[in-house]
Order: sequence, then C-alpha cells, then structure tokens
Amino acid sequence: MNIFFEIHQNLPREAPGDNASTRKAFSLLTNVPPQPKILDIGCGPGMQTIELAKLTDGQITAVDTHQPFLDELQRRALAEGVSDNINPVNQSMLSLDFVPHIFDILWSEGAIYIMGFETGLKSWRTLLKTGGYLVVSELCWLQQNPPIKAL
Repeated sequence: MNIFFEIHQNLPREAPGDNASTRKAFSLLTNVPPQPKILDIGCGPGMQTIELAKLTDGQITAVDTHQPFLDELQRRALAEGVSDNINPVNQSMLSLDFVPHIFDILWSEGAIYIMGFETGLKSWRTLLKTGGYLVVSELCWLQQNPPIKAL
C-alpha cells in the first residue's frame, strides 16, 4: 500500500470527479432529513466530504485508513469553516464498526473498488436507515476500447 499512498500524496481528490459532480449527485436525493447523518467511506483527503458539509447541516463521519489523508481533511475542513460537521475516523471500510441502521446517507466516491462493488454494497447496506441512500461512484469505461492514454 505504500506505493498507493506515495502516488496519491498531495492530490486534492482520490478519485475522478469534482465538486460539481458531488453537488449534482447530492441534488438527486429527495426527502433528506434537515440534519442527516452521513458516512463518507474511503474519504481520502476529503474534497467531497467538505463539499457535503457545505451542502447540509448534517454530521459527516469520514472514514479512511490513511491517517495523513484524515489529517489533511481536518486541515481543509478547518480552513473552509466546516470542521464542526466532520468527524474523521481511522477505520477500514472492510470492517466498519458502527451501529446498524444509523446513517441516512452512505457516500463513497471512487473507493468501493477496494473491496469490490458487490461486496461493498452488500456489507454497507446494514448501516443505512430505512429509506436512506447509498451513493457510490466508480471509474468506468463507456466504450469497449478506451484510448491508451486514458488507460
């Protein structure tokens, strides 16, 4: 994993996408409580976490196993004035230790591949409240033979 963290060091975001994509995805959710409990799984340095904190008055638990990412998230959240809404937790997405049915929204941008899409959906589902949302994004090719440069 050291090579992974070395390659990803100092990136503002750990996955494809941008704040506009996060806002668009969040805007598609309906009947979200005024102060939702959100779990951001595989948050990395937290670009999307901070954007979620700006979009809601809820509490966001941001999970990652790489402490430098969580430290960077805390630094950025403080600078953006949203640190009171974000709780960074050093924990593996493979064994999330939360009470079942506690979160209104599970959010994971570009991280579910670590455990596999199907496995992630099945294991995380128990954390959602009835009627809650599980929002994931993952890099995918929309054509059979993507350009070599993109690969």
